Amino acid sequence: MIHLRVQFLHFQSVYKQTDCHNEKIENDLKALKIIVMVVQNRLEELKSIVLEYTELNNLSGMKRKIDDFGYIVTQIVLEIKEFERDNFLIEKLEKLVNKLNPFDVPTLQSSENENSENQSTPKEIIKTILGKETIQKEEKARKEKEQIEEENEIRHDNSKILNGQRKIYKIFRKPVVLLVDYLEDDCTLKTLQILNENQIDYNIFDVSTDSEIRLIVKYLSDCETFPQLFVKGNFEKLSEIDEIIDSLPKMYLN
Repeated sequence: MIHLRVQFLHFQSVYKQTDCHNEKIENDLKALKIIVMVVQNRLEELKSIVLEYTELNNLSGMKRKIDDFGYIVTQIVLEIKEFERDNFLIEKLEKLVNKLNPFDVPTLQSSENENSENQSTPKEIIKTILGKETIQKEEKARKEKEQIEEENEIRHDNSKILNGQRKIYKIFRKPVVLLVDYLEDDCTLKTLQILNENQIDYNIFDVSTDSEIRLIVKYLSDCETFPQLFVKGNFEKLSEIDEIIDSLPKMYLN
């Protein structure tokens, strides 16, 4: 995390002193992307081993810290992607990086040393988890209902469908596009990890922000669920991503 913060400060200084299309800042951006990717991998490693440490008194606290870090890092990845478009704001990226305290990186040791009086009993932890899951399911159901209503309205409005098609053409200018809905979805985060680990040059678009695009994408892929991966305008099944990953354009060349 300290490396990420230091690299961002360097990128920030170069960005403010040079033209954003300068070769120097492009190289700095590549270095920043690599460090972000390393941080994501570390978080995934923590997620994979944390369940083995069930003897921890504050296992839920440990998982929460990892999830919080992971969410912010994912937002940083998305914001870095905006550098390739006109709506990149370094101030927004700065706020995200500043949320990551380099001296508060989640570790198993720090989790064990937390004040025991703040610990919950196993029954209380299970009750809290189940309560959160219920709230999340209700929220997801509400959003899905709203989306269905919005899409039904668009289906009967040719002007909105044409508008969605025009926007899709702009999104598909990039050879590799990942369309997502609800960024906290495990499949979405796993796909982002695969693309980042393989240094794939891609764009990401959250269809929950645009009903017209979401409906058109469903027509194109004949698939109702997200995330969806499109390569050169063609829908690709995520279950087969390992077969095509080597053919996808790289973010940079060594």
